[in-house]
Amino acid sequence: MRFFLISLTFFLHFSGNLQADSWQQAKLDKKAELDLLWFTSRPFVQENTKQELIGVEYELIETFREYLQEKHSIELKLNWIKDKSFSDVITNISTSSKLNRLGVSAFSITEERRQQVKFTNSYLPDISVLVSSQGIPIIRDLEQVNELMNGLVAVTIKGTTYEKHLLQMKEELQMNYEIIYIDSDENLLDHISKSDHKFGFIDLPIYLIWLKNGRDLTRQNFFTVRGIGYGFIMPQSSDWDIPFNEFLVDEDYKAKISRIISKYLGNELYQFIDNAYDREQLGTYILTKEKEIQLALIKNANLKLEEEKTYKRILLLGIGVVLLFLVIIMYFFYNNQRTTKLIITQKDQIELQQKDIRQKNEQLMNRNAQLLALNEDKNNLVNILAHDLRSPLNNILGLSGIMVNESQNLNEEQKDYLDKIGVTANRMNHMISKILNPQNLDGNNKEILKEEVKVSQLINDLVSRYTPAATNKDIEIQLKRSNENLILETDHMLLFLVLENLLSNAIKFSTSDTIVSLNVDKKDDQVIFKVSDQGPGFTEEDKQLVFQRFQKLSAEPTGNESSTGLGLSIVKKYVKDLGGKVWLESEEGQGSSFFVSLPI
Repeated sequence: MRFFLISLTFFLHFSGNLQADSWQQAKLDKKAELDLLWFTSRPFVQENTKQELIGVEYELIETFREYLQEKHSIELKLNWIKDKSFSDVITNISTSSKLNRLGVSAFSITEERRQQVKFTNSYLPDISVLVSSQGIPIIRDLEQVNELMNGLVAVTIKGTTYEKHLLQMKEELQMNYEIIYIDSDENLLDHISKSDHKFGFIDLPIYLIWLKNGRDLTRQNFFTVRGIGYGFIMPQSSDWDIPFNEFLVDEDYKAKISRIISKYLGNELYQFIDNAYDREQLGTYILTKEKEIQLALIKNANLKLEEEKTYKRILLLGIGVVLLFLVIIMYFFYNNQRTTKLIITQKDQIELQQKDIRQKNEQLMNRNAQLLALNEDKNNLVNILAHDLRSPLNNILGLSGIMVNESQNLNEEQKDYLDKIGVTANRMNHMISKILNPQNLDGNNKEILKEEVKVSQLINDLVSRYTPAATNKDIEIQLKRSNENLILETDHMLLFLVLENLLSNAIKFSTSDTIVSLNVDKKDDQVIFKVSDQGPGFTEEDKQLVFQRFQKLSAEPTGNESSTGLGLSIVKKYVKDLGGKVWLESEEGQGSSFFVSLPI
């Protein structure tokens, strides 16, 4: 009994020495209450649009409550009390007799403030930078300080380290500038950016977030201040720094603290600030980050432009679709109205309409019979035309044959001319048979012969035929081929007509003392013919029209030759019939090259 009384007396004496709102008492009671005095300091503690508290320090305190519950089984109640200003928070904490009061407003740890309040350990490095309006030049050395900054206006908040840095800089460098003060909840960077002659100190994280959001300010690299760090404040006699410092270094909570800071600063900026503090070339390190952020902003801006263009295209497409549906709906509505009226007004005229339909059917049948007769007349006319064209050609072939048989008195050149007359007449006879065939004219039955064509022989015949025309205009024809034994399975006549059109056009539009070249090359499973000239070339407008029928282009024949505007359209049709491709490469004033690609 005596031992119990002594123990009880000792316990009551010990408990009496503990203050009710201390950390030691909280460990005994397993519950505690903290009054948190705060004032707006973005992004550390602030209210959102729903009047809810958010920010780095708000979430750190909430996580601290979880820590006490988990590690010490202490239930912590938090009372958030908004103060009048940043300075009032410091004043009210320093004069408070309550040990359970904490100041929350991104306080920089300084020796001067340690004389007034107690700080927790730092949870984030403290680096302040000097920023100025966009129009103020960057100061390169101390000689430019008075020249550029005297007469400017400094902006700061009363009782902050920003004010301290400005006053210290003004005194040490003997500068002459006005200092104006703004309310604690106002945005200091907004004031500076909206003017062209203001400057002030700001925390590096806040400046980098500002920069990352695409806002413009000039950082004066010459004035960068390293602080001790950011911490929470409490009365000098408080012992709540003990659990909070333990919380900051607890291995289970370090990752949570990093995630909270990264949430508001961005993981990249948080890592940068955490690594920047111990850098010797701090200004250069910050400058590198600024450039990196600017490049990222440019890249994001370009991506946004592309997204906006895409959205505009989608919007225009959507509007087009909606308008199309509206037109269709209006059409059907109008059509329905019209049909209804017609049904109502024409109900008694059905018999008359049926009679009219029968009459129209008879007219259509008569019209169809007339068209069939006209088509028959056309075919007869084509047959007559083919017959009449063949008669003089047969005479030419017969006479050239007689002359060949009696060619003993002719020289080699004359014999060559006779051969060419015969070959040309035969070719024309084949052309008449193919082109003026009524089935081909109808457009549905295209007779394409598949025969072995010796490419070397074909182009030799072609060049031989057009050499006289080229010689008359002092034009040289150059022939190049990569394979003498190249053989194509294609329609000989159509291929000859294609190359003939291209070669004759090249000669027709070339001036004297120029070169027209015909190249033949094999590439993979394709044979590529290339006809090039040194003529006037094609304008961009001409290139759009070159393969269309009856097109007169800007270039004119150089020897008063005629031009119908049909040749290249025929080339395109025949190449398509042969299963190939034709294209043009040309620049105005630098000649042109036509390519024909055919499968082997």
